[in-house]
Amino acid sequence: MLAKASRLRNARDIARVYKRGTYGASGGVLSVKAAPSGRSHARLVVVVPKKVDKRAVIRNRIRRRLLGSIGQNLATLGPGYDIVISVHRDVSEFTTQALSNHLMAALQKAGVIKG
Repeated sequence: MLAKASRLRNARDIARVYKRGTYGASGGVLSVKAAPSGRSHARLVVVVPKKVDKRAVIRNRIRRRLLGSIGQNLATLGPGYDIVISVHRDVSEFTTQALSNHLMAALQKAGVIKG
């Protein structure tokens, strides 16, 4: 679980990221929108719609797996970004490494990874 300061919760902030953010995707599995926020740390949210799976248990499991993966790689994110990660298809059968690879590829394309 991410620290409270690292979570993007306000609907207005999420809408701003969708409207003005840069886009990065990974093979139709997931996509990332990132917008500069001017803060000293990155904030993010994971969106898993009902289109992926009707069952809340599965959607929450996907969300937790992605948040766990991003938590391990939080130091690689550039400071001052608001990030929205959107899942487009069921990734519950993906291995942790495959899911992490898709996530990092999408973040790299969005220009959020430092270095």
